[in-house]
Amino acid sequence: MKFDFEIVPRRILVRITHDTIMQNHISIFLDSMTYGGIQRVALTLCTGLNEQGYAVDIVLRQAEGALLSEIPAEVSVTDLGASRVARSAFPLRKYLETVQPDILYSMMTEINIMAVIAHEMTKVDTRLVLSEHNTPTVSAAGIKDQFVLRLAGILYPRADHIVTVSNGVRDNLQEIVNLPDQKLTTIYNPIDVSQIQKEAQEPLDHEWFVDTSTSVVMSAGRHAPQKGFDTLLRAFARLDDPNVRLVLLGKGEETTALQKLTTESGIESRVAFPGFVDNPFKYMANADTFVLSSWYEGFGNVLVEAMATGCPVVSTDCPSGPSEILEGGKYGPLVPPRDETALSAAIERTLAQPPDPEVLKKRATIFSPDTVITQYQSLFNTLL
Repeated sequence: MKFDFEIVPRRILVRITHDTIMQNHISIFLDSMTYGGIQRVALTLCTGLNEQGYAVDIVLRQAEGALLSEIPAEVSVTDLGASRVARSAFPLRKYLETVQPDILYSMMTEINIMAVIAHEMTKVDTRLVLSEHNTPTVSAAGIKDQFVLRLAGILYPRADHIVTVSNGVRDNLQEIVNLPDQKLTTIYNPIDVSQIQKEAQEPLDHEWFVDTSTSVVMSAGRHAPQKGFDTLLRAFARLDDPNVRLVLLGKGEETTALQKLTTESGIESRVAFPGFVDNPFKYMANADTFVLSSWYEGFGNVLVEAMATGCPVVSTDCPSGPSEILEGGKYGPLVPPRDETALSAAIERTLAQPPDPEVLKKRATIFSPDTVITQYQSLFNTLL
């Protein structure tokens, strides 16, 4: 059986050119570069590590997605060409044997399992670092997810190290995988605060945001059950002030159902569904409150992004991440997931008494890439 792949600096196909690289070579393995939180983290990591002098590869199951064009020219992109995650182990093995990076850093549970399998099939001295970006036992809803978790329990101990993106994820992972503390490190996701603040200054052409008689609540994300947007809509319908508007960015399998719910709740004239937008940060910068209504998360990038613009935030106290980001409610109220009454009350309080935006911006800086990349450098140095 023959497996082939390409390394792609920007969009130009070339063959492997890393034969002379003998140290500080990091490969980041994930599914694709379609728009999403994991992909944004990968993009920030590869950019930051490259700036610190590492040779960096992005290794993708399929080299596709809108974020491909944002990868720095100095970073190589390897397309494994696997039609499914489960078929990526053999081409990944070939990549490891050919390129022999110092560290393979993989992202998300299924990808991690393939990384372990491929790594076990090689004799290279590559260190394997897995990263867990969601709360495993909470996010595993179906039979396939449960099977993947069982595999993780067996295979994760074979990795050299595991990074979790919040302490909540770390604690939950320990329920599945019996690992010594020294093999686990929590490193929060890097959020490019300065870039967010730059993009937040772009003009926003939307009547609700320029009308001083209205207040705007907003949220953003894939329209899926996990995000709890149905709870947000019901919470919004409970607000007494008819001059409050809701903007819900994103789309997904639940978009039609959510739009139907707005009609049934009698709030369709006060709710907008702009879909995915290129720059959500200008919306955040002009909103009066940002709401994260999720049932569960791994970290909650969007909370930090909103805070970076100075936008007040309200969040569910879901596993895992929001409580750590908001320091137990110090930087924004936390309410139980799926509790529309509590969520509505928290939104109302925040609209009435918003926090100092500069305090929120300062809090967001602790998640800046410089801080996070330094932590990754420290971890990698201990492994090399």
